[in-house]
Amino acid sequence: MKLEERLELFKEKIKTKDFLECKGLGNEIPYWIFDYEPEKELLVRDTIEKMVTSFETKYSLKIIEINLYDLCLKILSQKLSDEKITQFEKKKGSDALLEKIRLILNQEATKKEISEILQGNYDIIFLTGVGNAWPMVRAHSVLNNLHSVTGKKPLVMFYPGKFSGLDLSLFGEFKSKNYYRAFRLMPEAM
Repeated sequence: MKLEERLELFKEKIKTKDFLECKGLGNEIPYWIFDYEPEKELLVRDTIEKMVTSFETKYSLKIIEINLYDLCLKILSQKLSDEKITQFEKKKGSDALLEKIRLILNQEATKKEISEILQGNYDIIFLTGVGNAWPMVRAHSVLNNLHSVTGKKPLVMFYPGKFSGLDLSLFGEFKSKNYYRAFRLMPEAM
């Protein structure tokens, strides 16, 4: 199935009462993963942007989009200036900078920031920017840490890679054997 067809099916599915009320999940956390070919990133971004603006008007469904990359940049800017980041990298190197960034973007920091974004009314959460945020943060770390913040609202993570139902493979290159408490949202592309 082509990505365009999967996106159309996706739009229909998330409007359903069963999806919005998280029916049929057997008390599991309502996390969904929409995986796609990384080279189709611009199509997915465009579709998400249109959905976020049109679903509230057309269907009275409020979608909150959390771009993980933008979230990381916001947290980093609160802790370090661009100048300090540049100086640190020149002095200690790129690997040391990445480790420092990962320490700043720990699970509690990202969880706190996401919790603040999720104040108020919403029906669905879209988690985007996963590929851009790597290797600063890992998708499984974010998902494994959000259940106390998202409650019973459905969360859809848009993932540029493959999701087998158990394993994520970012960009089809970087494999992870971590357990994910998430469900595949749409059938695979053929």
